[in-house]
Amino acid sequence: MKNQKSIWNKEYKANITKWHKETVSLPEISKNSLVLELGVGNGKTLKAILKQKPKEVVAIDFSIQAIEISKSNKIFKSVKFIKSDVKSLPFKNNHFDTVVCYYILNNMTKKDRQIAVNEIYRVLKPKGNLIFEDFAVGDFRQKDTQKTVETNTIQNKKGIICHFFKKTEIVLLFHNFSKIKITLKTTHPITHKPTLKRKIIQARLIK
Repeated sequence: MKNQKSIWNKEYKANITKWHKETVSLPEISKNSLVLELGVGNGKTLKAILKQKPKEVVAIDFSIQAIEISKSNKIFKSVKFIKSDVKSLPFKNNHFDTVVCYYILNNMTKKDRQIAVNEIYRVLKPKGNLIFEDFAVGDFRQKDTQKTVETNTIQNKKGIICHFFKKTEIVLLFHNFSKIKITLKTTHPITHKPTLKRKIIQARLIK
């Protein structure tokens, strides 16, 4: 299996001018929150986080290219960027009020997803919030398969791992959390191809 870090470094370097969309699905975050964003990428979700004016934001990514792209954006000058892997977070226990996890767990195998979720749980304060969004089973990208890695987990032509979640799977993955609200959504991403369906799964969880 190809090294995911090197693949993503190459992707961010090649597509630096292409990804400009801002996340529009982010739920409300308390203005007093210390927020951690996992997998900052080029900052499209980070923009939405900062608009809510939380107390402080830390953003991590295992891709140095992603970190450099985001750090170069002047609107992110208040953010603390750290090159780190979600499977081994460099923070103390019970540290963050909110963790934002958008489209990061899908790029892992089942074993690594559980390690990552355990780390998220560890760094969240008691009663802290996890805001989660990712691909759901049936998304049009699921057909872009070079090979199947695990159940509902593919490796596409670029070598990127991508998992597609079921609702029942989310409940099991985040079973340590005290409360969970899950929403499934379907949209049509390309207007001239109405048969394509974008399927996403969203969750708001409380430790």
